[in-house]
Amino acid sequence: MRIKSKHDILNFIKLCLRFVSKIRKDGNIPKLKTPEKTMPMKLYLKQTLLLLALFSFNNSHAEPDQFVKLSGKITITKESDQWVKASVPFAFVNHPLLEKFKSVKPTTKDEVINIEFINNLKVRIFLCFNNELQKKMLRTQKLPDAEFYQYYSSEVDFLTLKFDRVTKYAHFLFPAAIAERDGFLTSYINAVGYAVEIIYDGIPLEISDAIFFDKYREERILLKFKQQAQANAPKNEGILIPAHVVSANYLDGAGPVKRVKGSGY
Repeated sequence: MRIKSKHDILNFIKLCLRFVSKIRKDGNIPKLKTPEKTMPMKLYLKQTLLLLALFSFNNSHAEPDQFVKLSGKITITKESDQWVKASVPFAFVNHPLLEKFKSVKPTTKDEVINIEFINNLKVRIFLCFNNELQKKMLRTQKLPDAEFYQYYSSEVDFLTLKFDRVTKYAHFLFPAAIAERDGFLTSYINAVGYAVEIIYDGIPLEISDAIFFDKYREERILLKFKQQAQANAPKNEGILIPAHVVSANYLDGAGPVKRVKGSGY
């Protein structure tokens, strides 16, 4: 493997992530190929060390709520005549770079860490609502409830956040007109289920109670629900949006956030 461009670097990162994924899946470390003649030994060693670092980091956050936790349930309320608001409360527990900060003295600009902040934290939510209108109109068909599930997703990408124990929020907005059209805009809005992901610097962190689905509590069923949400939410892309698109006040002093190029927010 010869790295000549940013594209090659991205491909190598993807390879590293697949390597780590395989380790976490079956617990076996795949054999590394002997470096090709075209790859300098120094570069090969650097790549090997990177793989080991990724493996170490993934194992370091395997414990749920080690770095971040949900501070309560996701709430869904009617915000105004235009919007339904979904809020994800979360709080930091430990800084993921604390040990590195304590043990490694920086020698380059890239190695300098401000331990009072956490960079590149993404909060992603999947919501599932029942289309009550369709369910009502087709009740004689006796279709399974899953036929009426509608999935939505969105994310807030924080460039940096102050590291403290204060509860922070990622807010999202859903069009009230669509909720009313589909029959689930009531005084108390019930989601069939939701799933939350909190991702630090591209790596998902383990958090407790991240999936809720109706009356079910079995992990197998909850994971199946999340898979369905991930597969079907893209069909409704752009309907559920980060609340800061409408008003920066929804950041509640957190942020700044990353603007997604070409998305309008």
